[in-house]
Amino acid sequence: MVQSSKAHAELGHDRLTQNIEVDEEDQHDLDSVSQASGDAEVADEDDDGTSTRSQLAVQAVYENGRRYCNDSYFMPNDDAEQTRLNIIHQVFLMLLDGELTKAPVPQGRPCRILDIGTGPGDWAVEMGEKYPDAQVIATDISVFDAGPAVLGLPNVHFQLDDAEAAEWSYQEPFELIHFRGLSGALRNWETVYQQSFKNLRAGGYIEVVESEPDLDAIVFPDLDPNSYYNILASAMKSATTIDNAIDGTPRCHLQPSLLTASGFIDVRNYDITVPLGTWPNNDPRQSTLGKMMLIAFLEGLEAHCLRPLTATGNWTASNVRDICEKVKFEVAASKGATVSVRFVTGRKPMSHAPHRLRHQKKLEALLDGMNLDSSGPSGI
Repeated sequence: MVQSSKAHAELGHDRLTQNIEVDEEDQHDLDSVSQASGDAEVADEDDDGTSTRSQLAVQAVYENGRRYCNDSYFMPNDDAEQTRLNIIHQVFLMLLDGELTKAPVPQGRPCRILDIGTGPGDWAVEMGEKYPDAQVIATDISVFDAGPAVLGLPNVHFQLDDAEAAEWSYQEPFELIHFRGLSGALRNWETVYQQSFKNLRAGGYIEVVESEPDLDAIVFPDLDPNSYYNILASAMKSATTIDNAIDGTPRCHLQPSLLTASGFIDVRNYDITVPLGTWPNNDPRQSTLGKMMLIAFLEGLEAHCLRPLTATGNWTASNVRDICEKVKFEVAASKGATVSVRFVTGRKPMSHAPHRLRHQKKLEALLDGMNLDSSGPSGI
């Protein structure tokens, strides 16, 4: 096992990179791939769809007191981020009345579920618990130190994997492929959706969910145009962010046309407006949702802005933290702020449908070539 580290300062922020290379020969070391802040199980999928260890390089990058999984993805993967993701997961459970997905899941028979960008693994583990006959594969480019992933459920397998690989290497198709909270995480959603379509079983579903109460998704009824919030939102739009890869539209990966272009049918949108704050005093459920979403926003604002602005916006970490504190105060004091949550689902057509269409076209071509008179031959 070879380790190397380097530290340097750039663009006004402190940065430490620590690489941990795992050699295939050191099989005993693979049981616990040591990072500076924890252990991570490294797994790939075997021919039967279960997990097996393999060679992999794990990287941890430290900037401005936050830990990141690599040099490019803008959100950290430290304890504070894990706490925020845990809160967001609880918000979803409330929104769906305890359910985990809007897509149908086969029950009482074996099925395969893929959770891409699983984070600390809350959704994947709870799916494994709810559907014990299912095999759940949970992937991410990041490693979290603790959380549900450490429970070791026999039907939930965690892997380090990059969803933007040109070809996915799964041996068996899935009944459900799930994405949540990945705005800004992927550059080429068209390719990801095409690979999702290819790796779904006929009749299987894709579900894409965006919940992050980020600056693009919040609606204020009476925000001051000169507010710190608007200043920060403008700075973030000017910074180079991955989410602008398609057309610059916020949450552009949620456009149903991207799914239909990849072959999905029955594409549906489910939009839910959630309060941001405890202002719905006459509705205990909405007030609780708003409080949880506000906490998630307050916990995640610095993380959302810190790396994009210090890396591409010529801000110092101190500047970012200062304006984030001012924005937190504005948002917490707001009455009537809301955030939009969107679910998008689509289904892969049944396998016989393309064959039936080809058969119909061949039949039509055959009939056209016969030039039959609509009245029929005389005497018949």
